Amino acid sequence: MKKNVLLLILLILGNIPVGRTQDMWNQKSDFGGTSRANAIGFSIGQKGYLGTGGDKAFWEYDPSTDTWTQKANFGGGANRTNAVGFSIGNFGYVGTGLGGFSSELQNDFWQYDPVANTWNQKADFPGVPRQWAVGFSIGDKGYLGTGYTSSSFKKDFWEYEPAMDTWTEKAEFKGKPRSMATGFSIGDKGYIGTGIADNIYGITNDLWEYDPVTDGWFKKAALPGTARAGAVSFSISERGYILTGRDTLFNSLNDMWEYNPIADEWIQKADFSGNERHDAVGFTIGNKGYIGTGRTYDSTCTCSFLLNDFWAYNPDCATPSGLTTTNIKATTARVSWNVVSGAQTYTVRYRKTGTMQWSKTSALSNFKKLTGLMPNTQYDWGVKSVCDAVNNISSDWSATQNFNTKPLRLEDEREEEISLEVFPNPIATSATISFSTVESSDIIIELLDVAGRKSRLLDASVEAGHHELSLDRAGFSDGIYFVRLTMNEQTTMIKVAIE
Repeated sequence: MKKNVLLLILLILGNIPVGRTQDMWNQKSDFGGTSRANAIGFSIGQKGYLGTGGDKAFWEYDPSTDTWTQKANFGGGANRTNAVGFSIGNFGYVGTGLGGFSSELQNDFWQYDPVANTWNQKADFPGVPRQWAVGFSIGDKGYLGTGYTSSSFKKDFWEYEPAMDTWTEKAEFKGKPRSMATGFSIGDKGYIGTGIADNIYGITNDLWEYDPVTDGWFKKAALPGTARAGAVSFSISERGYILTGRDTLFNSLNDMWEYNPIADEWIQKADFSGNERHDAVGFTIGNKGYIGTGRTYDSTCTCSFLLNDFWAYNPDCATPSGLTTTNIKATTARVSWNVVSGAQTYTVRYRKTGTMQWSKTSALSNFKKLTGLMPNTQYDWGVKSVCDAVNNISSDWSATQNFNTKPLRLEDEREEEISLEVFPNPIATSATISFSTVESSDIIIELLDVAGRKSRLLDASVEAGHHELSLDRAGFSDGIYFVRLTMNEQTTMIKVAIE
């Protein structure tokens, strides 16, 4: 009897998913330097960078090994704090803030090269020297604005062009002048929100969107949580996140909110698992957000403590929707679904209706051609997102759909549908575009940005079979793109992200 109970327990445990951590925080190795607040952070490729915040030390974080490595000291004045940091392409940029031996406000601007591990001074920020400003990048340009001078809150806004090393003043931020706000970018738009406005208006919770194409600001849905300053923000795929901060001088926060720019709405997510804090650092690597350092208050002594812990956030892995079945033939069918933000790959399962055993196959994009089916037979199928294969993070299975294959014909069936896949997606450095043809065909493959501008990647006649084309992201700015394949007067398109 005991053996049967033990066997039942093991069977139950065997059906519990292991390692699925969605909308959860995981503590990582502590920041390699000393505890600090008001530092800067950004990511380049698959590495994160954190520095300043009271000294010139600069560190690199490798998520694959969960290790910190000290790099070349920041090139600006000693003891820099309250500065701005962001990355554009393969370089990092740091400027403004409080620094130097007399703790003066600064307007210098520096470029970090991670390959050479060197700092190079660039054109000074032309605005008034300041601290607690906001910076982010959109495509191949950087943006810096708001902040606090020695006597006033600011709302001017500037664009940096790295190719020319020049600054251009853009439309003023339309919210109230402020400091200690937070900013992030999603696709081709930038966002600034929260912070301390002038003494009349106090701490805020508003959010504003910047469109560089029109040079315009647009007010968006306010953060539903407590108004705050000194918060952290980052973006993952097509979502923005704001978390932590302080709502009074002695009350730090740990709540977290996700912003959907398409719906213009906020959803509360899992609270940050570390100590409540403000003036921390946040950035994104791949499909995870990271936060570390900062300052927390102890109400028992009315005193503050600097922190050096470091955490990773795993977002939700959404279940695919919009399932459709097309190109149904006697032995094949094409199944497709809506793209899931943050999904690395997908797993498709299918079976003959009325049977128990599922067959499974992987898909690199949001569709798959099922082959080897039985003619004149009803099939069930479903799909799930795989957001992190290494850590076994995946969504639930979608609702089951079904279709009927056609009766077998004596003549051969002509396969006319287009097969197109891009992997990996998002693209960090390069990707492989895969496509198949059943006969010699004229092929055109183009990369389109969201404004409709296109770059032709291939225009040639190819033989029947499977083909691959390498796509190097060099020369393309971060953002959302579409790979379009045209063959035999048919067209298919895949959405991709370059980051």
